[in-house]
Amino acid sequence: MSRTRQLAKLRALFARTKPADDLEDEIRAHLRIEEQENMESGMSPDEAHYAALRRFGNVPSAQERSRDMWGWQSVETLWQDVRYGLRMLAKNPGFATIAILTIALGVGINVGIFSVLNGVALRQLPIPRAEQVVSVNQVLHGRFTRNVHGEGGLVSYPEYLEYRDQNHVFSGLIAYEPFVEATLAGSRMEQLLGALASCNYFDVLRERPALGRGFIDSDCAAPGANAVVVVSDDLWRQTFAGDSSLVGKTIVLNHASYVVIGIAPPGFAGTDVVPSAFWAPITMQPALDPGTDRLGDENLSWLALLGRVQPGLSFNQVRADLDVIAGRIDLQHPGRTTSLLISKATLFGRPAERDVLVPVASVVLAAFGLVLLIACANVSNLLLARASVRHREIALRMSIGASRLRLVRQLLTESLVLSLAGGALGSLFALWSFASILHFVTSRLPHEFSNLSVNIGPDLRVLAWALALTLFTGVGFGLIPALQSSRLDLSTALKGDAGQSDPGKKSGRLFRNALVGAQIAMCMILLLAAGLLLRGLYYAQMVDPGLNMKNVAATFFNLNKQGYNQDRAAAFVLSLRQRIQSLPGVIEIAQAECAPLSHDFSADSFTVPGHAAKVGIEYNHVSPEYFSVVGIPIVRGRGFGPGDWRESLGVIVTESTARQLWPGKDPLGKTLRDDTGREYSVIGVAKDAQVSHLGDIHTTYLYFPAGPQDDHRTYVLVRFAGDFTPTAKGIREAVQSLDAEMPVDVTKLEDYLEVWRTPSRIASALSGALGGLALLLASIGVYGMASYSVSRRAHEIGIRMALGAHASDVVKLVLWQAMGPVLMGGLFGVACGAAVSFVLSTMLFGLSAHDPIVFVFVPIFLASVALVASYIPARKAMRVDPMVAIRYE
Repeated sequence: MSRTRQLAKLRALFARTKPADDLEDEIRAHLRIEEQENMESGMSPDEAHYAALRRFGNVPSAQERSRDMWGWQSVETLWQDVRYGLRMLAKNPGFATIAILTIALGVGINVGIFSVLNGVALRQLPIPRAEQVVSVNQVLHGRFTRNVHGEGGLVSYPEYLEYRDQNHVFSGLIAYEPFVEATLAGSRMEQLLGALASCNYFDVLRERPALGRGFIDSDCAAPGANAVVVVSDDLWRQTFAGDSSLVGKTIVLNHASYVVIGIAPPGFAGTDVVPSAFWAPITMQPALDPGTDRLGDENLSWLALLGRVQPGLSFNQVRADLDVIAGRIDLQHPGRTTSLLISKATLFGRPAERDVLVPVASVVLAAFGLVLLIACANVSNLLLARASVRHREIALRMSIGASRLRLVRQLLTESLVLSLAGGALGSLFALWSFASILHFVTSRLPHEFSNLSVNIGPDLRVLAWALALTLFTGVGFGLIPALQSSRLDLSTALKGDAGQSDPGKKSGRLFRNALVGAQIAMCMILLLAAGLLLRGLYYAQMVDPGLNMKNVAATFFNLNKQGYNQDRAAAFVLSLRQRIQSLPGVIEIAQAECAPLSHDFSADSFTVPGHAAKVGIEYNHVSPEYFSVVGIPIVRGRGFGPGDWRESLGVIVTESTARQLWPGKDPLGKTLRDDTGREYSVIGVAKDAQVSHLGDIHTTYLYFPAGPQDDHRTYVLVRFAGDFTPTAKGIREAVQSLDAEMPVDVTKLEDYLEVWRTPSRIASALSGALGGLALLLASIGVYGMASYSVSRRAHEIGIRMALGAHASDVVKLVLWQAMGPVLMGGLFGVACGAAVSFVLSTMLFGLSAHDPIVFVFVPIFLASVALVASYIPARKAMRVDPMVAIRYE
């Protein structure tokens, strides 16, 4: 089609009156000329006029063909359908309101949860030209050993230098260690999370500090040589009151002084989902984390890589260039092969993070999607019921020439109008409300995760998702009702016999029942999930972990990070224990590498004589008083003595560990061998307790004796009598008297249980809300189906009652027909719920994923609600006046 013709069609589309008038004038002129010629040949005026018309042909047909030529008929027809659909919805405001609100509910919550996932894992970093920045991660294959600090896909510092200096595809490549813990000294001790970054960090990210400067090459010239730091805008404003003179001053992090050289720009909080409060040069790692030197370890994963790709280069070109460098690095590590993952840089985009996110996101999206499907089924039933009222109109349109395809298109357009209205309303509500919901949820997470750096505002991806969901919803709930509605018996429909012409005869009734059954099945799955999570949360509140956590205070010290060497750490802990022991109400003090249920784990592989494969076992270094402080008895053998740490060859195992490693044998005297070849002998058996994972008492677990060499990183556990507050105050004062800059946080040991319960509580609340929403929608669906059935069978009900049927018989009939699809859907939902409930096992704390209480109570509860929803229209049915009903229709 030529451009001139396209422009003509476009003008005709928006200005149809003028082309139509011109066409009419042209036809009229043509007919006048033809009439004149006919009259000149001897015809009368009337004969000349009719002869001209006969020769020209059908004038309206010609006009229609011309309009087809100069316009886009499909666009015009669509616009007609939209206008007609709007008029029909305006005539039925009750139906339109219910349908739009139902769709808004289903679409809105799905758009809201997608906006959260988009902000966490799909949205690019909030930096200039973020589309140019990629994340580089290693996947190592082969038989080799690798040290890991953080995630396995990270790189070592020497590997970073190789990638940075040898590549030909990046304008800059940065390395940084995320989630670096530090204590900010001052009038109030503050625990911070920051990052150690290469000195090109701010340059590559194109984030210029608002005050001062970023790093320069000389800041990373030598390890520990330049103690400088850039602080975040939030830290500057909240802790330092926005003091512009802070630049050039000194702050103390982990007992070391750092000169503040810059304040990060507002809104920039780093490149991870947890915001960074500060950035220090990567070469300051040994100073910021004393006792470790990761810079020189070429076989240690600890640094994340981000690179800004040169313009015009593709991912494949980037990967090909870096593969060459990775191959050269592999030659230095025989048996190792490296493959690289190159992806757009996001806040939560590293492979280890996605391995956690993808399963969670899949479950959440599936749960929210079920609510949307229930909403679609509800609106489909509404459309089917409404179609029975419009059967005469549809039959009339078909009788005057409308094709079935044209009718389906019209009805589907009305469905899309409903869907677009509901989708727009739901999306606006979701984008407005989910920011507050996210803040409410994260504020109840542990402190370090309570201020996530997530932007859930709308972008093109969210808007595209909202539009796609809306269109899918419109087609999903509108297509089959449209097909059903357009299957009519014209002769009976035009006579007004709705009972015979109704598309909801047997096939329509089966479809409506299937929709209700599907709603019940999806509702059952959500309610079972909610029931399991609530039961798991209750179980977590009531479970006996096998130890006495009450009246025990806990505090943690990482003395390495505070600049203590081993001798200073041992002296500090010894003095602290003496001072705490003298406090009023203190009964006993113990130390442990990992406090019970603290989410602090240590594990290694051990060789057990008689076992071919190595066994992964969790372990803890504890002082002799540990077992009495936390109330774990030694059931066989003995506990640790004061001098056992000197030899460190004796271990204590748990009962379940003894059963798993030496079934049917006496574990005392049995040996274990670690990876260094050192052997340990079992000297005692401790009672099983949930010290590592709440709800899991069968974890293989060892206890080693703790000595002064373990004081650099230790929990101090204090059993006390009386109130917690004065004991905690005394512990803090004892710490401050020994080191005024030492951070100290004293908590109740039983508070560690809350760290386990909080995710379950959030998941239970979310699942309960979705289950309640699904229950409401499913109940409406059952009620609507039963009400519609009663209204369409009023004639039949009247005849039955006129022939002597009792009101109770009518009620039984309606209930049986209404509860049939409920029971079938419920059985299917129970089967599906049982099949997928295993995904919740980590939040059930030892409760069975097929808990009989949940799988009995929830179906009974749902059936009861459906029965009530069916009984309301059933009562109306038994009040039908037989004489009125017989005349019905």
